[in-house]
This record gives sequence, structure tokens and C-alpha cells, in this order.
Amino acid sequence: MKSKLLLILACLTLAAIGRGAEYQIIAHPGVDASSLTKADAKNLLLGNKARWDNGVIVRLAVLSGGKAHDDVITELTSRTPDQFDKYWKKQVFTGKGVMPESAADDAEMLTYIAKTPGSLGYISSQTEASGVKILPVQ
Repeated sequence: MKSKLLLILACLTLAAIGRGAEYQIIAHPGVDASSLTKADAKNLLLGNKARWDNGVIVRLAVLSGGKAHDDVITELTSRTPDQFDKYWKKQVFTGKGVMPESAADDAEMLTYIAKTPGSLGYISSQTEASGVKILPVQ
């Protein structure tokens, strides 16, 4: 009985270790940050932080859907993707924000982030992040 319990515990531990982030937060190579706290990521994604520390305007881009999108929004903003979308529509309607740029897929996101100073977005963890800076969330 004890060995079965230990085996189950070991399997659960390995599953938790193996489950890494399904996304990578990326930014334009000129962004001066090298990592983000979870609070910073949330503030950037919700438009509560509109400028990087060096004063450059944050240009937020989001994927139009998919697992990486769902994971980023759920884990970093504590909202569902639908709540996130409604939040941004309200920001735009009330004049408090500009809707984030939307990318159809990781390739489109990479292109936008690489060419847009101050930009921030995310891609799947399986996608090679070339031409952009990866910002680990701590």
C-alpha cells in the first residue's frame, strides 16, 4: 500500500515538473527588459502599464486564439479569453486604451514583434523565437 502511494506521488511530481509553460513571452529586441514578474506581465497585458521603463510605448499584440493564447490569458491575467476580449473592448469604448494588435499565428506574431519597436506578445513554446527577445516570467 505504501509503495503504491509513493508511486502515485512520484508520478504526480514528474507530471508537475514536465508541465512547463506552453508559451513564450516575446518582445522587440530593443526592449530593455530581460524578464518580467507575473505582476508586470499582467499589467502589460491589461494595458495598466503603457510604457517600458525607458519610456518607450508598449505595443501589445495577442494571438487570435489557440492554446498559447488561452494559457497566457488564463495564467497571467486571471481572466478567460472571452473576459480578456470584453475587457479590451470596454477599454477602447471608454477611451482608456487601444485594442491590441491581433496575430493569426506564431509566424505573424514573430514578424510583428520583430519589426515593431516596444512591442510585446507571445508564441507557443514549440516555436523558435528568432529575431525577438524572450522575456521569462518569474
